[in-house]
Amino acid sequence: MNKNFYNIDDISQLLGEQKHTIRFWESRIKKLKVIRTQSGHRLYDYDNLLLLKKIKYLLDIQKLTLDGVNDYLSKSKLKMKSLDHSIFNDLKDLLGILKKSK
Repeated sequence: MNKNFYNIDDISQLLGEQKHTIRFWESRIKKLKVIRTQSGHRLYDYDNLLLLKKIKYLLDIQKLTLDGVNDYLSKSKLKMKSLDHSIFNDLKDLLGILKKSK
């Protein structure tokens, strides 16, 4: 599923979290900036999805509190896009070059 924006139902299914939990995270995590439509519906872009996955990991696996997540994210020098996504794009470009050279 490669969409530009996801609604809260999509995000809920992708993360395996309840919608009210995601809304709560949105109210407590400073780095999580969600786009709102004119009618007030939430729209999450790919960067939001990656950040929400990171938040879920920090809460569930690392056992951080929401304050701990905020501290971690504020101290982290990582860009919002994941390293895996960047590597995937580089590999895709390399594959294109290799196909052209055949």
